[in-house]
Amino acid sequence: MKKTTGELSLLFRKKKNGQTYLAEQYYKLPLQVMRAHYQDSDGTAFIYLLNPSGGVLQHDRLLTEITLEEGSRVYVTTPSNTKFYKMDEGYARVENVITVGRDAVLEYLPEHNAPFAMSEAYQENEFHLSGSSVLIASDMVSAGRATCGEKFDYRLYASRTRIYVDGKLKIYDCSHIKPDETDMERLGYMEGHLTNGTIYVYAERIEDALPERLNAMEAHGDVVFAAGKIDDSMMIVRFVGGDMVSLKETLNDIWGQIRRDVLGKEPVRIRKY
Repeated sequence: MKKTTGELSLLFRKKKNGQTYLAEQYYKLPLQVMRAHYQDSDGTAFIYLLNPSGGVLQHDRLLTEITLEEGSRVYVTTPSNTKFYKMDEGYARVENVITVGRDAVLEYLPEHNAPFAMSEAYQENEFHLSGSSVLIASDMVSAGRATCGEKFDYRLYASRTRIYVDGKLKIYDCSHIKPDETDMERLGYMEGHLTNGTIYVYAERIEDALPERLNAMEAHGDVVFAAGKIDDSMMIVRFVGGDMVSLKETLNDIWGQIRRDVLGKEPVRIRKY
């Protein structure tokens, strides 16, 4: 991104005692980060990405860069959803570039994106992993402010996710939605649901039993999901739902099972709101 209106750069490092800490940071408003706290016994740093402006505005160009050095462990989330406000002209672009070093573990699970009526938003997530890294990441978008009667009233929402392992492209996942040109209710699209998303999981080896366990789980409410392996080191979970409470409960169950199988530890309650 050549010219930004907001920047955040974070570098995490592992101490000799095993605890991960935020070693370097730089920010340009409206992007900020909350001080790391610790909920796991293995020294994982839990952080919240903040935007005190309340959301993303027209003409915003926001860049976040996160680097995990060798052996560090970080959980990244946001305290609430990311709002893309109404845009009378132009568009907004959000880029996240994340590097996960050797034997480092990243759980990147932000709240969902909510594009308001008349918004035009572009998001890019780019992950650079080592072969021995572990990544659990999610990307989720809603129909907008459904409680206010706004359902797919945005002009455009585009999202691209690229995952590189040892410099080679592993996953390229892209969505480009123009509700005015698409019947969002049709088969193969949202089919009456209001939110959709994906969870990406990378580890040196993912057992076949993990997607089998996930697909055997019972979802909450109207949520529908399916998990599948791309190869022995990559798994994807797709999901749709309408009720946000049920969706979050289901995703928490999915994350918990992934954590047990991939990281060998139980999920913790993430303090928010």
